Amino acid sequence: MNTLVWFKRDLRIDDHQPLYQAAKAGAVLPVYIIEPDYWQQSDVSLRHWQFIAPALQQLNQQLTALGQPLLIVKGPATLVLRQLCQQFAISRVCSHEETGNLWTYQRDLAVARLLHELNIPWQQYRQFAVFRKLKDRDNWFNLADSWLKSSLAPTVTALPFLTAVQWNLTELAPCRKTDLPLCSTLQDATAANHTFDSFIATRCMHYRQHISLPAKALSSCSRLSPYISYGQLSLRQLQQHSFTALKHSTEQRKQQGLQAFFSRLRWHCHFMQKLEDEPAIEFFNMHRGFDGLREHDFNPALFQAWQSGQTGYPLIDAAMRSLLATGWLHFRARAMLVAFASYHLWLHWRPVSLHLAQCFVDYNPGIHYAQIQMQAGTTGINPNRMYNPVKQSQQKDADGRFIRQWLPELRQVPDSWLHTPWLMPAALQQRYACVIARDYPAPIVDLQQAQQRARARLSQWLKQHNKPDWQQQKQAVFTRHASRKRPATHKKIACRDQLSFDWE
Repeated sequence: MNTLVWFKRDLRIDDHQPLYQAAKAGAVLPVYIIEPDYWQQSDVSLRHWQFIAPALQQLNQQLTALGQPLLIVKGPATLVLRQLCQQFAISRVCSHEETGNLWTYQRDLAVARLLHELNIPWQQYRQFAVFRKLKDRDNWFNLADSWLKSSLAPTVTALPFLTAVQWNLTELAPCRKTDLPLCSTLQDATAANHTFDSFIATRCMHYRQHISLPAKALSSCSRLSPYISYGQLSLRQLQQHSFTALKHSTEQRKQQGLQAFFSRLRWHCHFMQKLEDEPAIEFFNMHRGFDGLREHDFNPALFQAWQSGQTGYPLIDAAMRSLLATGWLHFRARAMLVAFASYHLWLHWRPVSLHLAQCFVDYNPGIHYAQIQMQAGTTGINPNRMYNPVKQSQQKDADGRFIRQWLPELRQVPDSWLHTPWLMPAALQQRYACVIARDYPAPIVDLQQAQQRARARLSQWLKQHNKPDWQQQKQAVFTRHASRKRPATHKKIACRDQLSFDWE
């Protein structure tokens, strides 16, 4: 039996159930498809490919060592699969389930129709603790816990040779008409295991203390997010190995760090389940009572300043410029960027989400849209988080190390003025080579006025719309999306979603 294994966001050979099951039955044709239409979607950028390309090369080396190289083909998935199934007499197709954007969902429906037409079974295996056609969240925790503790798929040790493969990733690389600049500094796509090992060995000791500090989070956070997003590491394997390390650790700080990391891995699947249960949250407010709250007040000039790191608020701008350069940010900075755009600039979350999706090298639709809406305050079941960018700057980057790294125009400004440079007297601006509105922008909104205006708008909106159907919609969101260990009660909504997943 010849089985085609379709690699998507699962670029590994360890704990790979489709590969293992296919290898047990006979010859395997491992395939990755570069789909031109996918790379034209509004939430995609070539900086994603910048990371994927070396990951594919590494996967090819691993599969070649097993006996059968990876076949990489460019074209629509339905056309590619039809051709390959006929050319290699494929008896079945195996892959992991994917919780992606609407485009990949519709693509999978088209593939299912094609394989049904060809009378070829398509077996999809679970990659995360995400369950299709879940009726409600009452038993999700137990289901997730059981799956995450389940046995890993054995690693394939050999593959029968089926066909010789020749491809050139430079020639196959996708293209876009317009795009963000590529990352000037990019995390090593081939260092997944090394990154995990270094975190477990030493870096986890500072995880809990430094996770919200921009200058220290770079090394103290796990930095595993892109490897999880593209499936180079198995989440189930990560959680089991983390638990083992926690159980055998005798150092208190290491135990604390591993415990915090272990917990956040569970939240990964919790957020993916939201998009799996309700794909519409990619486009629409989770609580539809917020429809119209910001959509009609969108200010393109404010959006452009925000997305280019030119708002006049140092920590906001440093975070955005860091993201543009590296493709990564720790969670607090991500949340702050969304909250600032949503409340202080009163921007609708949808364009904000698309810009950030293109920026994040670790972009994962299943986590992204639920997190964006939570920070934008449109879920109806989460508290509003209106971060004060000046207080955040003073608390999280008191010595200005992160700000000065990414805002060279502020490097000479002393700590006492660094977080509010617009308040410097004109003489000091000249002395420190930071003339506001010339060397560095003036704040694009007045902080206090923007906060007061946002609170007033929210208050007025809730007064006008907080009717019985609003509460019914809130209960519906809770029933479908809120995390809980016990069945939901319809008497009182008590949501555990206040802990945010660390986008890291």
